[in-house]
Amino acid sequence: MSAVVPAAYRAKVRRELWTNFSVLRHGAFDGVLVTSKNSGTHWIKYMLAVALAHEHGIDPPAYFSEDAVRPYIGWPKDRPHYSQLPRLAFCHSIPHALAGWPLARGALGLPPYVLATRHPMQILASHYAKWKDTLGVDWITYLEGDPAGKKYRCDIYWLARFWNRWGDLKAAFPDQICQVTYEDTEIHPRGVLIAIAEHFKLTLSDASLDAALLAGSKTAMAQRIDPAAEPNVLQHRATPLTELYGKNAMRVYAMRAAVLFRHKLGYDIFDVPR
Repeated sequence: MSAVVPAAYRAKVRRELWTNFSVLRHGAFDGVLVTSKNSGTHWIKYMLAVALAHEHGIDPPAYFSEDAVRPYIGWPKDRPHYSQLPRLAFCHSIPHALAGWPLARGALGLPPYVLATRHPMQILASHYAKWKDTLGVDWITYLEGDPAGKKYRCDIYWLARFWNRWGDLKAAFPDQICQVTYEDTEIHPRGVLIAIAEHFKLTLSDASLDAALLAGSKTAMAQRIDPAAEPNVLQHRATPLTELYGKNAMRVYAMRAAVLFRHKLGYDIFDVPR
Protein backbone atom coordinates (compact mmCIF):
# COMPACT_ATOMS: atom_id res chain seq x y z
CA MET A 1 0.00 0.00 0.00
CA SER A 2 1.40 3.38 -0.96
CA ALA A 3 1.17 6.43 1.25
CA VAL A 4 -2.08 7.47 -0.43
CA VAL A 5 -5.55 7.23 1.04
CA PRO A 6 -7.51 4.70 -1.08
CA ALA A 7 -10.26 6.11 -3.29
CA ALA A 8 -12.78 3.62 -1.86
CA TYR A 9 -12.04 4.94 1.63
CA ARG A 10 -12.47 8.56 0.56
CA ALA A 11 -15.80 7.69 -1.05
CA LYS A 12 -16.97 5.96 2.14
CA VAL A 13 -16.01 9.02 4.21
CA ARG A 14 -18.05 11.29 1.92
CA ARG A 15 -21.11 9.04 2.04
CA GLU A 16 -21.06 8.82 5.84
CA LEU A 17 -20.59 12.55 6.20
CA TRP A 18 -23.76 13.32 4.26
CA THR A 19 -26.04 10.30 4.67
CA ASN A 20 -25.90 9.33 8.37
CA PHE A 21 -28.78 11.31 9.85
CA SER A 22 -28.93 9.50 13.20
CA VAL A 23 -27.51 12.64 14.84
CA LEU A 24 -30.88 14.32 14.23
CA ARG A 25 -32.33 12.21 17.07
CA HIS A 26 -29.72 13.25 19.63
CA GLY A 27 -31.45 16.51 20.58
CA ALA A 28 -34.03 14.51 22.53
CA PHE A 29 -31.40 13.38 25.06
CA ASP A 30 -29.67 14.81 28.12
CA GLY A 31 -26.42 13.18 27.02
CA VAL A 32 -25.07 10.68 24.51
CA LEU A 33 -22.27 8.19 25.17
CA VAL A 34 -20.31 7.62 21.96
CA THR A 35 -17.87 4.72 21.94
CA SER A 36 -15.42 3.33 19.47
CA LYS A 37 -16.11 -0.39 19.13
CA ASN A 38 -14.48 -2.84 21.54
CA SER A 39 -13.68 0.02 23.91
CA GLY A 40 -15.42 -1.17 27.06
CA THR A 41 -18.88 -0.11 25.89
CA HIS A 42 -20.77 -2.82 27.82
CA TRP A 43 -18.68 -2.20 30.92
CA ILE A 44 -19.07 1.58 31.06
CA LYS A 45 -22.77 1.49 30.19
CA TYR A 46 -23.49 -1.19 32.76
CA MET A 47 -21.72 0.64 35.59
CA LEU A 48 -23.47 3.89 34.68
CA ALA A 49 -26.85 2.14 34.49
CA VAL A 50 -26.35 0.52 37.90
CA ALA A 51 -25.36 3.88 39.40
CA LEU A 52 -28.44 5.58 37.93
CA ALA A 53 -30.74 2.80 39.11
CA HIS A 54 -29.33 3.00 42.64
CA GLU A 55 -29.59 6.79 42.67
CA HIS A 56 -33.23 6.77 41.55
CA GLY A 57 -34.41 3.79 43.56
CA ILE A 58 -35.21 1.39 40.74
CA ASP A 59 -34.03 -2.14 40.05
CA PRO A 60 -30.67 -2.36 38.27
CA PRO A 61 -30.30 -4.20 34.97
CA ALA A 62 -30.32 -7.98 35.40
CA TYR A 63 -27.41 -8.39 32.98
CA PHE A 64 -24.74 -6.21 31.42
CA SER A 65 -25.90 -6.99 27.87
CA GLU A 66 -27.03 -4.29 25.48
CA ASP A 67 -30.68 -5.30 25.67
CA ALA A 68 -30.65 -5.45 29.48
CA VAL A 69 -29.06 -2.00 29.79
CA ARG A 70 -31.12 -0.45 26.99
CA PRO A 71 -34.03 0.70 29.23
CA TYR A 72 -31.50 2.81 31.18
CA ILE A 73 -29.18 3.95 28.36
CA GLY A 74 -30.86 3.25 25.06
CA TRP A 75 -30.38 3.68 21.36
CA PRO A 76 -31.12 7.10 19.89
CA LYS A 77 -34.36 5.80 18.38
CA ASP A 78 -35.69 4.49 21.73
CA ARG A 79 -38.47 6.11 23.70
CA PRO A 80 -37.98 6.68 27.45
CA HIS A 81 -38.49 3.59 29.61
CA TYR A 82 -38.05 5.00 33.12
CA SER A 83 -39.53 8.47 33.43
CA GLN A 84 -37.49 9.22 36.56
CA LEU A 85 -34.14 8.69 34.84
CA PRO A 86 -32.26 11.29 32.83
CA ARG A 87 -32.61 10.45 29.17
CA LEU A 88 -29.30 9.04 27.93
CA ALA A 89 -28.36 7.21 24.75
CA PHE A 90 -25.30 5.52 23.32
CA CYS A 91 -24.05 4.95 19.80
CA HIS A 92 -21.05 4.06 17.64
CA SER A 93 -22.15 6.58 15.01
CA ILE A 94 -19.98 8.64 12.72
CA PRO A 95 -22.00 11.88 12.65
CA HIS A 96 -23.40 13.88 9.77
CA ALA A 97 -21.75 17.06 8.55
CA LEU A 98 -24.47 19.07 10.33
CA ALA A 99 -22.93 18.12 13.69
CA GLY A 100 -19.95 20.30 12.83
CA TRP A 101 -21.96 23.42 11.98
CA PRO A 102 -22.55 25.66 15.04
CA LEU A 103 -25.90 26.97 13.80
CA ALA A 104 -27.10 23.48 13.00
CA ARG A 105 -25.94 22.18 16.37
CA GLY A 106 -28.00 24.87 18.08
CA ALA A 107 -31.04 24.26 15.91
CA LEU A 108 -30.85 20.52 16.53
CA GLY A 109 -30.30 21.03 20.27
CA LEU A 110 -27.41 18.59 20.30
CA PRO A 111 -26.59 17.37 23.84
CA PRO A 112 -23.24 16.97 25.60
CA TYR A 113 -21.28 13.93 24.43
CA VAL A 114 -18.94 11.56 26.24
CA LEU A 115 -16.47 9.99 23.82
CA ALA A 116 -15.06 6.66 25.06
CA THR A 117 -11.89 5.47 23.33
CA ARG A 118 -9.21 2.79 23.52
CA HIS A 119 -5.82 2.34 21.87
CA PRO A 120 -6.43 1.32 18.22
CA MET A 121 -4.10 -1.68 18.48
CA GLN A 122 -6.10 -2.98 21.43
CA ILE A 123 -9.39 -2.40 19.63
CA LEU A 124 -8.29 -4.33 16.56
CA ALA A 125 -6.88 -7.19 18.63
CA SER A 126 -10.02 -7.35 20.76
CA HIS A 127 -12.37 -7.26 17.78
CA TYR A 128 -10.43 -10.00 15.99
CA ALA A 129 -10.33 -12.20 19.09
CA LYS A 130 -14.09 -11.83 19.50
CA TRP A 131 -15.12 -12.39 15.89
CA LYS A 132 -12.31 -14.36 14.22
CA ASP A 133 -14.45 -17.47 13.77
CA THR A 134 -17.08 -15.39 12.00
CA LEU A 135 -14.61 -13.28 10.04
CA GLY A 136 -12.97 -16.32 8.53
CA VAL A 137 -9.69 -14.57 7.73
CA ASP A 138 -6.24 -14.64 9.31
CA TRP A 139 -4.92 -11.83 11.50
CA ILE A 140 -2.82 -10.14 8.81
CA THR A 141 -5.67 -10.15 6.31
CA TYR A 142 -7.95 -8.58 8.91
CA LEU A 143 -5.31 -5.94 9.71
CA GLU A 144 -5.15 -5.01 6.04
CA GLY A 145 -8.79 -4.00 6.32
CA ASP A 146 -11.37 -3.01 3.74
CA PRO A 147 -11.22 0.59 2.45
CA ALA A 148 -14.78 0.36 1.13
CA GLY A 149 -16.13 -0.54 4.58
CA LYS A 150 -18.13 -3.59 3.46
CA LYS A 151 -16.30 -6.61 4.90
CA TYR A 152 -15.91 -5.81 8.60
CA ARG A 153 -17.97 -4.24 11.36
CA CYS A 154 -14.76 -2.73 12.69
CA ASP A 155 -11.32 -2.54 11.08
CA ILE A 156 -8.57 0.07 10.80
CA TYR A 157 -10.55 1.97 8.16
CA TRP A 158 -13.65 2.14 10.34
CA LEU A 159 -11.54 3.26 13.29
CA ALA A 160 -9.91 6.02 11.24
CA ARG A 161 -13.29 7.30 10.03
CA PHE A 162 -14.67 7.28 13.58
CA TRP A 163 -11.61 8.86 15.20
CA ASN A 164 -11.15 11.53 12.56
CA ARG A 165 -14.78 12.63 12.61
CA TRP A 166 -15.07 12.75 16.39
CA GLY A 167 -11.58 14.25 16.62
CA ASP A 168 -12.76 17.08 14.38
CA LEU A 169 -15.80 17.69 16.57
CA LYS A 170 -13.83 17.47 19.80
CA ALA A 171 -11.36 20.06 18.50
CA ALA A 172 -14.17 22.36 17.35
CA PHE A 173 -16.41 21.98 20.43
CA PRO A 174 -14.13 21.00 23.35
CA ASP A 175 -16.64 22.00 26.03
CA GLN A 176 -19.34 19.76 24.58
CA ILE A 177 -17.34 16.56 24.16
CA CYS A 178 -15.67 14.87 27.14
CA GLN A 179 -13.25 12.07 26.31
CA VAL A 180 -12.79 9.11 28.64
CA THR A 181 -10.55 6.15 27.91
CA TYR A 182 -10.70 2.43 28.48
CA GLU A 183 -7.22 2.65 29.95
CA ASP A 184 -8.31 5.22 32.56
CA THR A 185 -11.41 3.16 33.33
CA GLU A 186 -9.21 0.17 34.16
CA ILE A 187 -7.08 2.29 36.51
CA HIS A 188 -9.66 4.59 38.08
CA PRO A 189 -13.25 3.61 37.21
CA ARG A 190 -14.74 5.85 39.91
CA GLY A 191 -13.03 8.89 38.42
CA VAL A 192 -14.32 8.04 34.96
CA LEU A 193 -17.89 7.65 36.24
CA ILE A 194 -17.60 10.98 38.06
CA ALA A 195 -16.32 12.67 34.89
CA ILE A 196 -19.26 11.27 32.91
CA ALA A 197 -21.74 12.35 35.58
CA GLU A 198 -20.32 15.87 35.73
CA HIS A 199 -20.38 16.26 31.96
CA PHE A 200 -23.97 15.04 31.70
CA LYS A 201 -24.93 16.98 34.86
CA LEU A 202 -26.06 13.82 36.66
CA THR A 203 -26.32 13.48 40.43
CA LEU A 204 -24.59 10.31 41.62
CA SER A 205 -23.96 9.78 45.33
CA ASP A 206 -20.96 7.93 46.71
CA ALA A 207 -23.27 5.03 47.50
CA SER A 208 -24.46 4.89 43.89
CA LEU A 209 -20.88 4.96 42.64
CA ASP A 210 -19.97 2.19 45.10
CA ALA A 211 -22.84 0.06 43.79
CA ALA A 212 -21.68 0.63 40.21
CA LEU A 213 -18.08 -0.28 40.96
CA LEU A 214 -19.10 -3.43 42.83
CA ALA A 215 -21.35 -4.53 39.97
CA GLY A 216 -18.69 -3.63 37.40
CA SER A 217 -15.98 -5.89 38.76
CA LYS A 218 -14.95 -8.79 36.51
CA THR A 219 -16.09 -11.28 39.12
CA ALA A 220 -19.53 -9.70 39.45
CA MET A 221 -20.01 -9.26 35.70
CA ALA A 222 -19.13 -12.91 35.12
CA GLN A 223 -22.28 -13.69 37.11
CA ARG A 224 -24.38 -11.35 34.95
CA ILE A 225 -23.94 -12.85 31.49
CA ASP A 226 -27.15 -12.66 29.50
CA PRO A 227 -27.84 -16.11 28.01
CA ALA A 228 -29.70 -14.44 25.13
CA ALA A 229 -26.94 -11.95 24.26
CA GLU A 230 -24.05 -12.15 21.81
CA PRO A 231 -21.18 -14.39 22.98
CA ASN A 232 -17.62 -13.51 23.93
CA VAL A 233 -18.29 -10.09 25.47
CA LEU A 234 -16.08 -10.91 28.45
CA GLN A 235 -12.88 -11.79 26.64
CA HIS A 236 -9.61 -13.23 27.82
CA ARG A 237 -7.31 -12.82 24.84
CA ALA A 238 -4.37 -15.18 25.33
CA THR A 239 -1.90 -13.79 22.79
CA PRO A 240 0.10 -10.76 24.02
CA LEU A 241 -0.04 -7.63 21.86
CA THR A 242 3.72 -7.69 21.42
CA GLU A 243 3.33 -11.09 19.78
CA LEU A 244 0.29 -10.14 17.71
CA TYR A 245 2.03 -7.04 16.41
CA GLY A 246 5.16 -8.72 15.17
CA LYS A 247 7.28 -7.29 12.36
CA ASN A 248 4.89 -8.10 9.52
CA ALA A 249 1.72 -7.16 11.39
CA MET A 250 3.26 -3.90 12.59
CA ARG A 251 4.27 -3.00 9.05
CA VAL A 252 0.74 -3.60 7.77
CA TYR A 253 -0.83 -1.64 10.64
CA ALA A 254 1.64 1.27 10.62
CA MET A 255 1.47 1.84 6.86
CA ARG A 256 -2.28 2.30 7.07
CA ALA A 257 -2.38 4.20 10.33
CA ALA A 258 0.18 6.71 9.05
CA VAL A 259 -2.03 7.86 6.19
CA LEU A 260 -5.50 7.36 7.69
CA PHE A 261 -5.48 8.91 11.18
CA ARG A 262 -5.67 12.71 11.31
CA HIS A 263 -6.40 12.69 15.06
CA LYS A 264 -4.59 10.64 17.70
CA LEU A 265 -6.97 11.50 20.59
CA GLY A 266 -4.12 11.47 23.08
CA TYR A 267 -2.65 8.10 22.06
CA ASP A 268 0.69 7.13 20.61
CA ILE A 269 -0.96 5.00 17.96
CA PHE A 270 2.36 3.53 16.75
CA ASP A 271 3.53 2.26 20.13
CA VAL A 272 2.31 -1.16 21.26
CA PRO A 273 0.44 -0.52 24.54
CA ARG A 274 1.47 -2.47 27.60
